[in-house]
Amino acid sequence: MSDKEPPNPEEPKTPDPQGSDNDPEPGERGERKPHDLGREISARAATPGVVQDRLDTEADAFSSFGGANVRAGQAAGRDLYINYHAVSAARDAPRVWQLGPADLEHADKRFVAPADFGDLVAAAGARRVLFIRADPGSGKCMAATRLLLGCATVYRLHAGTRLSALTSDVLAKGCGYILADLPGAACRQLTADDLDQLADVFERADARLIVTMSAGGRITGAGVGALVMELGEVTDRVEVFFRHLSRDLDDEAVEQVFGDRAMMDLLRSELARNSSPGHAALIATYAAEAYKAGEPLAETVGDRLAMLDAAEFERWAEGLPDLPTQSMAVAVAVLGGEPYETVSAAAELMRESLEPERPLQSAEPARDAPLVARKRARLRALRAHVVRATVETRHGGAPTEAVRYRDPGFQQKYLVYFWNEYDQARPTLLAWLRVCARHELESVRVRAAVATGVLGARSFDHVRALVIRPWAEGDDPDLRDAAARALRHAAMADPDLGPPVRNLVRAWSADESPQLQATAARCWRIEYDAAGPAAAMKALEELTSSADLGVMTAICNSLTEMWEVDGERLEAPALLLGWLGKSSRKPIARLAFLLAAADLVRQVSGVTWPALLYIATRNPVRHREIASLWRDAVTAPHLNPHAKEILAEWAHSVDAHPLARRSFARLMEAVAETPRSATILAHEAGKWAKGSRPAPAAAAEVLRLVREER
Repeated sequence: MSDKEPPNPEEPKTPDPQGSDNDPEPGERGERKPHDLGREISARAATPGVVQDRLDTEADAFSSFGGANVRAGQAAGRDLYINYHAVSAARDAPRVWQLGPADLEHADKRFVAPADFGDLVAAAGARRVLFIRADPGSGKCMAATRLLLGCATVYRLHAGTRLSALTSDVLAKGCGYILADLPGAACRQLTADDLDQLADVFERADARLIVTMSAGGRITGAGVGALVMELGEVTDRVEVFFRHLSRDLDDEAVEQVFGDRAMMDLLRSELARNSSPGHAALIATYAAEAYKAGEPLAETVGDRLAMLDAAEFERWAEGLPDLPTQSMAVAVAVLGGEPYETVSAAAELMRESLEPERPLQSAEPARDAPLVARKRARLRALRAHVVRATVETRHGGAPTEAVRYRDPGFQQKYLVYFWNEYDQARPTLLAWLRVCARHELESVRVRAAVATGVLGARSFDHVRALVIRPWAEGDDPDLRDAAARALRHAAMADPDLGPPVRNLVRAWSADESPQLQATAARCWRIEYDAAGPAAAMKALEELTSSADLGVMTAICNSLTEMWEVDGERLEAPALLLGWLGKSSRKPIARLAFLLAAADLVRQVSGVTWPALLYIATRNPVRHREIASLWRDAVTAPHLNPHAKEILAEWAHSVDAHPLARRSFARLMEAVAETPRSATILAHEAGKWAKGSRPAPAAAAEVLRLVREER
C-alpha cells in the first residue's frame, strides 16, 4: 500500500434531472423560497416512503456493525435495532420497546424450560415484582418474556431506566415489563423499602415487572436478597437447537440437518465446550443459514464458529491474498447489503487509491489479455455471499443481488481491523468514506455515515476533526446528513461519547453558521436518544428562528423522521399548530407538515395508508389536530397548490380501499369546517375523478360529506 493521493473527494455528483437541494450553487441558495421547497415536497407524494427507506437502511447498517446487541429472547447473534418510546405522556416517563407478536410467539414456542421453572412460574403469579439471576447466554430475557405472556402487552424497558422512575402514572394497566441486566451498583443500592414501594406501584397499575441480573449481581439490603430467584439450568441443549432451527426451516429441512452426521458431531462437540442455551441457538442460526445457501453444514458452521475467536479472525484477515481482495473486504464491511455491482465499484475506487504507482511500461496489461473471472473466488476468500434483495429506486423496488459477509460480525471486525492495522491506508479510507457519503444512492450514503460513526467511536477527535466537522460545515446537505448520522452512531457505539457529542451538537445549534445549524437540526436522534422526543422537538424549535432554507429543510426532514419513528405518540401536530401561531414560524410549520403528509406511509393489512391519515383515524385528538393543519395548508398563500397535489395523491392511494377511503372522507369533512376550506375541497375533489391519477370513489365520498357540511 502507498500514500498515493486518493481521488478528489470534492468531485461533484452528476446533477439529478429530477432536481434536488444540491442543484443550486452555494451562492444561489438564498434565492430559493419556501414555495420552491414546497414544489419539491409535493413531487415526493407520488413516490412516498423515502424517510422509511432511509431509516430502515440506517437500522440495517448499524445492526450489521453489531451496535444493537439488545436481545429479547431471539436466537443469539440476531441483533435488533430498537426505537424506544415513552408509553405514557407523563413527564420523565420511562422509555420502552413493545415486544411484537413474533417475539411473543418465539417465547411461547421456542422456549425450553430450565430445571425448576415451575417455581418461577408460581413466583411470577404471586408477586408483582420478580428478580431473576443467571449467567449470560442462559436465556434470562426469554424466560422473563415467557413468564409475562399472560399480560395484555409486554414491554422492554430501556437499559438506563431507574427503578425509582417507575410510578403508577407512567405504567400501562395490565401490562408486563422487563428490565434486563440491572447493573451491579443499582442492585446493591436497593432496600426492602424500595422494593415494597415498587411492588405497591405495580399493584396499583395491575402490572408486573421482571428484572434480570447477571450471575454476579447481588442485592445486599437486609431481607431483600431472598426476593431474587435463580434461573435453573437447561439440561436438553439439543432441544434448544431443534426449536430454534424449526423457526427458520420447515420440517423436511430440519430432518435433513439432523440427518447430517458431521453436523451433529459438531453440535455435540460445541455443546460440550459451551453448554449455554444461547450457544445452541447460535449454532441453529448458522446451520439454518448454511442450509438455505446450499453449503456444507458442518464445514460452514464450524468455520463461522471458529471465526468468533479473535486470533483466528486475524489470521484470516492477514491472509487475504492481494490488494483488490482487501479493498473488496473494506467495501463489503462498509456497504454490506448494497447491490454487488455497487460494492464492487466502490472497492475499485479504494484499490485505485491504494495501489502503488507502476512504471509506465507496465501500466497497461497486454491488449489481448483474456478477462479473468474473479467474483466467485473473491467472495469465497472473503467468506461473503450474494443474496436476493430489493433495492429502492425512484420508481419503486427493483430486484438485485446484495453482497454481505456470511457472518455479520465480520463487518465491524474487518473495518476496525483495517483501521487499526494499516496506518498508511487510514487517510485514504477517510477520503473514500467521503466519496461514498456523496454517492448518488442514498442507501450508500447512509451506510458510509454509519461506518464513519463506528470509526469515530474508536478515534473520536481524529475522525471528528478530519471528517465529521468538514462535513457538518459544508454546503452539501448530503454531507451534513452524514455528519449527523456519524455522530449519533459514534455515541451509540460508545455510550461514554454521549455527553460530549450532545454538547457538540448544542454548540453547533448556537453557532452563527447556517450550515452548522442545519447539521444540528439533522442531529435530532442524539437528543432523542438522550432525553426523549419532547427534548428533541424543543431542540428543533430553537432553530426555527433561522430564515435559511437549508436549516428549514433540515428541520422538516428531522421532524418527519421523528414522526416516522414515534407515530401517533409524537406531539408533532400540537407543536406545528403552535408554530402556526407565530408569523416567523408559519413557513416552517407548513413545510414540515406537507413533507410528512407527502412521504410517510403505513402498511395496514395489505393496504398502504398515508401515515398521517392512519394516525388521525386511530386517535380523536390527532384527528382534530391534523384536520386543522390541513385546513391551514389548503388555504395558505403560495403553498396551497402543493397541498392540493398531496391531497390528490392521498385520494388516489385510498380510492380502492373502503375503510381508508371513508377515513379520508371523514378527515376532509373536518377540514371543511370553514366556508373557504369547504369551497376549496369541493373544487379539488371535483377534479380527482378525472385526473391523471383518478380517485372517483374518494371524490364522490368527499363531495357528499363536504356538501353536507356546507
